[in-house]
Amino acid sequence: MKHLPVILVAIVFIIAALLAGLYAGKKVASFQLLNKTANVNVNATLKEILPAAEYASLVYHYTTVITHSDALQIFSKALPLTEKKTIYMIDGAIRLGFNSEDVKTDVSEKNIILYMPEIKMLSHEIYPETFKSYDEKTSFFNKYNLTDAYALQKINKDAMEEKVKQNGAVFIQARKLAEQQISSLIKNSPAIKDKYEIVFEWAKQ
Repeated sequence: MKHLPVILVAIVFIIAALLAGLYAGKKVASFQLLNKTANVNVNATLKEILPAAEYASLVYHYTTVITHSDALQIFSKALPLTEKKTIYMIDGAIRLGFNSEDVKTDVSEKNIILYMPEIKMLSHEIYPETFKSYDEKTSFFNKYNLTDAYALQKINKDAMEEKVKQNGAVFIQARKLAEQQISSLIKNSPAIKDKYEIVFEWAKQ
């Protein structure tokens, strides 16, 4: 009988531990469910905000001025009196952005983390109607024609794409604009407004 109080204390302690464990487990399960629900809500909100496929955050407009010259060749040497040269101008636009389907999300207690893919060139359009030639000089044997115009436009298009690829500042700007645009849209959603901070994690460019 002397050991009865000790046994009772042990039983009470065990019961208390079990209840504490159940309570803690319930809290964790509740938090996990809340976190999962929040993630679902965020994903649903993003699907409403972002297009199903491509999202262009920056349109890079440009005007190119290029000097071109050419002459008829024979045995790798220019023939006299066959030189032609001109200065031409053409406008174009390169759309930079990402595929919305590649955006992944995670939700913590106070943050919405968006794992963003690399910014890439989505499209490149040139405007043939803006193609203009200035100070054109040709010879009787070597004149500019429609084939030349197409070739010059193609050369310019390839050169501009390479120029943009080498211009890291353009991709940084495209990321910043994407963050501003998406943050503004998400924070205006009633389910998210004033509840979360938006954190962007970009894939290495």
